[in-house]
Formats: sequence, structure tokens, C-alpha cells
Amino acid sequence: MNVLLICLFSWLTVATSCDKPDPPGPEPEFIRYSKDIVMQSKVLNASVKYSVYLPDDYLSDTTVRYAVVYLLHGLGDDNNSWNDIYLRVSSLINELEHSGEISKMIYVMPQGFRTYYVNRHTGTYDYMDMFVQELVPHIDRTLRTVANRDHRAVVGYSMGGYGAMILPSKHPELFSVSVPLSMSFRTDKQYMTEPSGGWDGQWGYIFGGEGRIGEARLTPYYKEHSPFCFFNAETAGSYDSVKYFLDCGDDEEQLLVANDTLHVLMRSLGIDHEFRVRNGAHTSDYWRKAMYEVLPFIENSFNGLKYKEEETIQAKISEYTYLDILKESCGGRLYFPADYKEASIYTALYYVYSDMGEDFPAKSITQIKNAADKKGYVLVTCNSDSLAAHGMNLQDVIGAAEKEFSSIGNRKGVGILEGGRLLFNASTREDSGFSSVLLAEAAMDDLAFNPSKRVSYNFCVSDQSRYYFAADFLYRYCKEHDIKYEYRVYNGIESANSVLYAISLLINNI
Repeated sequence: MNVLLICLFSWLTVATSCDKPDPPGPEPEFIRYSKDIVMQSKVLNASVKYSVYLPDDYLSDTTVRYAVVYLLHGLGDDNNSWNDIYLRVSSLINELEHSGEISKMIYVMPQGFRTYYVNRHTGTYDYMDMFVQELVPHIDRTLRTVANRDHRAVVGYSMGGYGAMILPSKHPELFSVSVPLSMSFRTDKQYMTEPSGGWDGQWGYIFGGEGRIGEARLTPYYKEHSPFCFFNAETAGSYDSVKYFLDCGDDEEQLLVANDTLHVLMRSLGIDHEFRVRNGAHTSDYWRKAMYEVLPFIENSFNGLKYKEEETIQAKISEYTYLDILKESCGGRLYFPADYKEASIYTALYYVYSDMGEDFPAKSITQIKNAADKKGYVLVTCNSDSLAAHGMNLQDVIGAAEKEFSSIGNRKGVGILEGGRLLFNASTREDSGFSSVLLAEAAMDDLAFNPSKRVSYNFCVSDQSRYYFAADFLYRYCKEHDIKYEYRVYNGIESANSVLYAISLLINNI
């Protein structure tokens, strides 16, 4: 009997400690970086940990209030992951503060478990309710915050990226900035074909549809929480108050498909946002580098300022000796490398440009000639607008150019706007001879897509480009058909400066 009572008492003790939060304790005492602070949640009936990184003068100057940035971790990580040996967000924050790029803010890193930062469809674990009803008020009560939506941002990576999308989208009354990095989410099509183990173990138990396949997984609760559903023509205007910044690496296996598709949807609906695709994969290094732009973006948003429209690049103009290879004024010029020898054979780099201002040809040719000289290429240039006016095409330029030097038959190419269109079409020919091309803001919106598997496609557009849909289609086509590619989306508008910046991103790949 005594043994039975002891066992029963032990079982009750364990059950109680697991199911209920610890009793309320004293208010936490903070140091600059405070780890594993415990908040008792009535909503979850459990304890929730969070970590905090404070401004360096927070403890010494008690008169100042600060904006708050919530940093959400990914699946399998915890509230300390943002400042571990890989992400080291505190040193990055210090660097940007000291350079004057951002002001001092409070950074809160909550424990997200495996929740995707939303309520479970069964109503048995309401994490989002805990976040908005308890965590945010708790932070505002215990720390000197500027307690309004205009001074709250949410940033997250992977699973936390989805949290950074869903929390401000569902609660714009609380948050004004949304920054998903490598957001872990899928399109409807991807979820319908996700292996059962992945679906049930990662998403099905949250959104419903456990044990189901295909369209049956797309439950009403899932649709309520899918940006592919809640962003639509009827609701688009309701998200104007949220500043969105999405970033995802071009080496992501599945996530860039979803993130790029979401960019296309948001562009088509007129939902203002920043979007970046940089070189990288699902790594802490990628997310750390993103924060160098993310935090200044948040700073601008908190101050009610429009983020810069484009990146700047210092473009020089150099004079080079060239050979005219076409009688017509088509910009058909041939530039030999400095150590050119008639007896040697060379790779040709063809640059097909369009009119973008008086000094653009000279600036871009200088930029590309420098890259060509480093690799010993012969550079051939032509103007796509002039070619069209004279009824000529790129094959005419190639024929005229390769009479003047010995070619090894391996061609490279750079094309912008309509020049990118000409170059892309030329690269798809069976006998094109092109092994690698760079397409910057290429006008490919109404082309029949048949990229060649013999060619490596390097293409980039600005996030405000009119060719965003074509770029997304080319990316997905190359990925699905195992064609080599590098894809970039950068901050910019359709301008000469933006195109020069675009060329600089990938010219060394050619």
C-alpha cells in the first residue's frame, strides 16, 4: 500500500510540473544580454523562455525608451540561437550602431518550440495568442519600450521566417515591420506533394490534414494561414501599413520556389515589399549577412522613411582602342585584350546593350572590359536597338567579329533589356557556341522558354523590375530541368545605375 501511494504521489508530481507553469516569481533582473528569462503563460499553461539584448546604455540611463525587434528562431533551435557562435547577432548590432546605420533598440528572442508561431488547429496550443496577448504586453511592462506598433518589428529565419510573416500580417495593430528570411513555407502544390512524414510531422498537426494526401491537406485553417491565400485581390489594400522585407538564397532546394512565387504574387497584387535573392543556402551565414540590410530597413521603417530605391555603384569610364566590325552604326566593336597575339585563340565575350542614357554604354563597357581582360577574353559589343533598326541580329555580329580573330568556339555573353532578349534567343540555338550568359533586366516577358542545357544562365532583376514574372519562370524552369543557373534579385529600379549594379553581381561568373 505504501509503495502504491508513493508511486501515485510521484506520478501526480510529474504530471503537475509538466502541465502547469511554475508559480509566479519576482520580475526578472536584466543584464545587457540576458538568457533564458522565464515568463509564465496562462494561455499555454506552461513556462516560455526568452532572451534579451539591450542597448549598451539601457541600465545606466533610465529615461530612454526604445523600439523593439522580435527575433524568431527556426525549427530545432531555441531562444538563444540568434546569438550563438554562428549568428552572433549582438556583435552585428554593435557594429551597425557604432557606424550610425541604426539607432539603439531592444531585441527580444522568444522560445518558439515547433509551433510555427501560430495556434494549433485543434485549439490545444495557442502560441500566437500567447505571443500577442501575453509576451508583447509582458515585454512592454518589464522593459522600457516604445509600446506601439510603429516601433515593433518581427524578424525570423526558416520557421521563424514564417512567424515573421504571419504575426504582422495577422496582427498589424501590433507590428509594423515583417522580415522573413528563408521563410519555411510551401506553395499549395508543394504541400500537396510533400512526403507524408514531412507533412504530418512538421505542418499537418498544426494546420490540420494529418494523414491526408493531395488537396485534402489544404484545410480551411491552412488557407487562413497561407500567404498564398490571405494575400488576394480583395485583401491586398489591408496590408499597406506593414513594411515587408523578404530574403531567400538561390541555393535553397524548395524554399526559394515558394518565396519567389510569393514575390510574384505580391507584385501582381501591388503589395509593397522589398525582396532579395542572394547567393547562399539555408545557413546561419546567409541570415547573418542579410541582417546588414535588414536592420537599416527596420530603422527607416520606424522613422517613417522610405527605403532607398536602389544600390549605388561607382562606375568609371575608360578609353580603349577598338575595331569597328560593322559598317552600320550598330555599336559593333571589337576590343582585344592587352596581350593579344594573332597566333593565339580566344574566347569571345559578346555584350549586347540597349540605350539607357548617354554615358551608359561607356560605363558598362568599361565595367565589362575590365572583367574580360582579367580572363583574357576578346570583347565584342553591339547595340540591340541599332541592330533592330538595321534589320540585323546577333548572328550578324558574331559572323563579322570572328573573322577578325581565332576563336576557340566557346562564347560568353552579357545582355541587358532588349539585348538580353537577343542573347537569350541566341543561346538556345543548337549551334550557338555559348557556354555562359549573364542576363540583366532582360526583356523576356513574352518569350517561349527553351533554355539550353549546354548553357549556364546567370540572370538578375531588381525587385521592382517589370520582368519579375519572366525571371521567376526562368528560375523555376532551370531548376526543374537541371540547367545550371545563378539567380539574383537586388534592390533597385529600372535605371542605368541599377543595371550597372546588376552586372557587377554576376560578371565574374562569366
